[in-house]
Amino acid sequence: MVLWPVTGASINQAVETTRWGTIAVPLRLVNLNPFHLLYGVPASSGSRVLAPDSSELIASADLASYLYERTSAAESVVMDGETHRLALKWRQGFREHLEYLVEVSAVAHTRGVFDEFIEDWHALVGLPQGRRNKVPHNRLAIRYSDGGATRIDIRQDRFSLSTVRFGLGYALPDWPLRNDGLAIRADLKLPAGNEAGIAGSGGVSVSAWAETSGEIPLYAGSRRWLYATTLGVLAAERPAGLSDIAGRFVFFGRFGVTWRAMRRLTLTVQLDVHSSPYRASEMAPLADPAVMIGFGGAWRLTERTAFEVAVTEDDAGHRSAPDIGLHMAVRWTPQ
Repeated sequence: MVLWPVTGASINQAVETTRWGTIAVPLRLVNLNPFHLLYGVPASSGSRVLAPDSSELIASADLASYLYERTSAAESVVMDGETHRLALKWRQGFREHLEYLVEVSAVAHTRGVFDEFIEDWHALVGLPQGRRNKVPHNRLAIRYSDGGATRIDIRQDRFSLSTVRFGLGYALPDWPLRNDGLAIRADLKLPAGNEAGIAGSGGVSVSAWAETSGEIPLYAGSRRWLYATTLGVLAAERPAGLSDIAGRFVFFGRFGVTWRAMRRLTLTVQLDVHSSPYRASEMAPLADPAVMIGFGGAWRLTERTAFEVAVTEDDAGHRSAPDIGLHMAVRWTPQ
């Protein structure tokens, strides 16, 4: 989560008398479970919109590692490897209280080159290995079968354009609660990428969500402890190869708490959750709701540039989020 100078006129009044004059922006965490990437639950953009003629460029890189194998009488799933995602997002304020955004991303599924590092990390912090020390290292296998038919089968590295998004954000000019305001957002994800390679969906999806943030009441006035929260819904066409188990709707939410440790340094704990679009499946990585916990922070390098980094883990009870992930992003605001 980044603490950023407020530029949107729609929320200036909410924070202009505070000590820090800043608001909280959530970490841009993305669930890199390959099957869930077909739907593309959007990352957060924060509770502010940019002022007219203001803009922001966000370059992000995410990677995640996963391992799961299970077979039942009706289904079989194997997930062993890593997924990498690169994205560029441009936000532009164009009218009072309004902004638009464009995002392009690419995805790669690769062999698990970080397997040994992850085993060492899990051993260091006392987390279960999840059979990592019992299967071959550096393997890529993403397969799903049902009724004797193989729907997905990836064993070689894949790289492809993933998503193209167009979105709008609107900040309510009058918000009755005493926080940093409320932004209503919506976006359209266009067909892009290679669906057979689980890099993108051949269908269209539409998302709508609300984001708000503010001071934690016990620390009101200090701007040292803040929260940010998101609640939304996604509607999508079913992926063709998984249409027998796939649904059309995904509900998602986020909640994060940020501590401003120094003037330019913030530390964040964030919980990202979303429902499963594959509730007709019996396999946990498809049927479970996704629960992802992020630990990270942001450093404001200059008044116009910030760098954020976070480590993500699943909650050990649900298997729809990767075992471990790494998120990095740079935010840049032109003059």
